Amino acid sequence: MKRKNLWVVLGLSLLLIATMLPALVLTSCSKSTTSSAATTTFVTTTTITTASAPVLGGTITVLNGVSTEDPTDWDMLTSNRGDITSVYVNPYLEPYFCADIDKYGPRPGGSGLSLFNLPQCVPDQYLTGNIAQSWSFQENPLSLTITLKQGIMWTGNSNIGMAPRELVASDCASATTTQITAPASAPYFTWIKDCVAVDQYTFKYDFASYNANWQFFLLYGAGTAFPFAPESQNAGGSNWKNAVGTGPFELTNFVDGSSVTYTKNPNYWGSTTINGQKYKEPLIDTLVYLIIPDASTQQAALETGKVDWNPYVSYTQASVLTSAAPKLVQDKWTSDQVYVFKANRLDSSDPISNLQVRQALSEATNYNNIATLVYGGGEILGWPVASGQPSYTPLTNQSAAVQALFSFNTKAAKQMLTAAGYPNGFSITLAVDSAIPEEADAAQIMVNNWAQIGVTATIDSMNETALTAEKIALTYKGYLCYPAGTANPLTPLNWYQSNFMGATYTASDPLSVEANAALAEEDPLKQTADVTQFCKDALLDAGVIPMTNPYVLNCYWPWLENYYGEVDAAYYNQVPMIRELWINQTLKN
Repeated sequence: MKRKNLWVVLGLSLLLIATMLPALVLTSCSKSTTSSAATTTFVTTTTITTASAPVLGGTITVLNGVSTEDPTDWDMLTSNRGDITSVYVNPYLEPYFCADIDKYGPRPGGSGLSLFNLPQCVPDQYLTGNIAQSWSFQENPLSLTITLKQGIMWTGNSNIGMAPRELVASDCASATTTQITAPASAPYFTWIKDCVAVDQYTFKYDFASYNANWQFFLLYGAGTAFPFAPESQNAGGSNWKNAVGTGPFELTNFVDGSSVTYTKNPNYWGSTTINGQKYKEPLIDTLVYLIIPDASTQQAALETGKVDWNPYVSYTQASVLTSAAPKLVQDKWTSDQVYVFKANRLDSSDPISNLQVRQALSEATNYNNIATLVYGGGEILGWPVASGQPSYTPLTNQSAAVQALFSFNTKAAKQMLTAAGYPNGFSITLAVDSAIPEEADAAQIMVNNWAQIGVTATIDSMNETALTAEKIALTYKGYLCYPAGTANPLTPLNWYQSNFMGATYTASDPLSVEANAALAEEDPLKQTADVTQFCKDALLDAGVIPMTNPYVLNCYWPWLENYYGEVDAAYYNQVPMIRELWINQTLKN
């Protein structure tokens, strides 16, 4: 049985790498302002207070979220599964920037402003330099300048006859030019004119137009956010034996269907200060990503301690793990995707084109039952953005009007239908994917709920091909279920703005206009405020009935020292945490 779950998020996230239409991800807005942004510089070494001194060496074994599948390719330019490839190259290739987990996270001395458990997205106010020292964004002409840290070394690779050498700006410009001109990806980077080296450590992007997701694409997210060595690319980047990076680890072994092994890079540039003493990163000698296709085998490996860390465990396994491995730490976090029922609100012959009707249907939906019975628990309100985003507003802090939409008040909903001209109700269709049982289960709860206000809902179970055709053509009646990303706050803006995949909002719709304005805002704090307001307005429009944002378990053994529960520090990237971890062998043995 095909089942789309948390791991499918990685597949869906290719929309940010170039596997879906550009209307969903690439938003170009012409700019009329002429100010220049200040250069942003980052401190690279942080001080962490911990109870014990690090014990260097040892091996950490991880299930990384895509561990059911082999990397199909080691080259981001040729991989047909860039989502998987990006996870496996992270330990040895590095993005220019990453989350500042020490300054803004839950670590000792950190502000705790973010738990860093939102794959796909790091708000740029929480970014810090990784291999880059600073960036500056200029508006006249529109451009981005990045300055590298000096002294960062490519590891070299004897297999291709490459000696270690320094990373320089021409490497970055060459890598970017290759990526944005490659036939498969060029259509998605029309907003970049070119990328050139300015001097030995500085390179610059010249933009053709503004793209609201430029931070993701160029600083920490997609393949363009990290360089690759020309020597490795020329030798054949698809061969793992030709890998070269600047990261904390070197790729040293790959066994199909079994594991990927990374060994400490002795010349890594990074360091951390713990209890007043400076340590070179990484603190461990070996990192192993296991590849285990079978879910029960993964579970057994975690329970028995063969796996030290798996941040992507189904919440339904919580009680089983508590019984089988009581010392295993289970941190609960929310998924970065939500299944939503989208109204075809543009069909004037359909009752749900009426705002009051849509609000009545939302108010007549038992969201608590859906959360409990279908997903085993989760955030009732996780749309349009997930909790943890600066633009997220909890339900308890929403207006009374928004809170009413989630109140399951059938009496009030019936009165709203009568006021809207439907005292006897009407009939409606709920389209779901036949391969995803959760969609049908949630729909059945809605069928039962809405019957109480006189609405007859019928579930139309369709195969994925037919459902996708309906999404694109907008020919469906009533509501259609669709998985939507919530970790990146720009995704729902694009979703409303683009009228793509059943968004059912025209360009002149007030929500589309509002989305465009937020996407055009360059100041991150102002954009966060715009997105916050947009989310409130989108909820009141009730054009979407969002399902629960399911809980996920981040599971790790207490012998992982200096770990504080972060899940992601760039784009599905755990390496910034891993390079600061060590093993408490006394606890492990």
